[in-house]
Amino acid sequence: HFGWDYHAAYHEKHSKALYDWLVSRKGFKSPVSSYDKLRFDSGPLKGKVSWRGKNVEVELSLFWGQKGLATDPDTAAGGKQLEKDMFQSLKSREVVVFSGHSGPFYGFALANWKMTSEGDVDDSELAQAPLWKDHYQLIVAEGCDTYGIGQSFATNPSKPGLKDLDVITTTSFSNAASIGTLT
Repeated sequence: HFGWDYHAAYHEKHSKALYDWLVSRKGFKSPVSSYDKLRFDSGPLKGKVSWRGKNVEVELSLFWGQKGLATDPDTAAGGKQLEKDMFQSLKSREVVVFSGHSGPFYGFALANWKMTSEGDVDDSELAQAPLWKDHYQLIVAEGCDTYGIGQSFATNPSKPGLKDLDVITTTSFSNAASIGTLT
């Protein structure tokens, strides 16, 4: 999940760079013929990774605000769709990664907060969000000062005491100019 970026549209640049890296360098198969055709509901990219000497099949979905489409980050409807996608991932995916703007008590900024109040998933919402019950999950929050969401997940009744949940956050600023953490 890429959060909207006001600096240099990194949500667009990084989602494309990650897509290209997965398809051209890691051999993932795309559900569509190109990045430009990828949508929030296109389905996952599929590939294999080596983990502890075994090949593991992986499905990976990319979500970001796309102007003029159902996930337009400048509109309330687009912001709501981006939120819906995030909550669905939290409820049903083993690994959930957010890369974008954040801050203390802010959570995940998915849409353009200058244009709409939708598209934000605040810490308070994360404390109540349904998580994938009875399955291990890893949440990676790459954004400035995401450490606050750790407490939100720690108090979430879906995973009491962080049972079957690991959360990786930042304690300071993150490097928005790189997809290094994602790759």
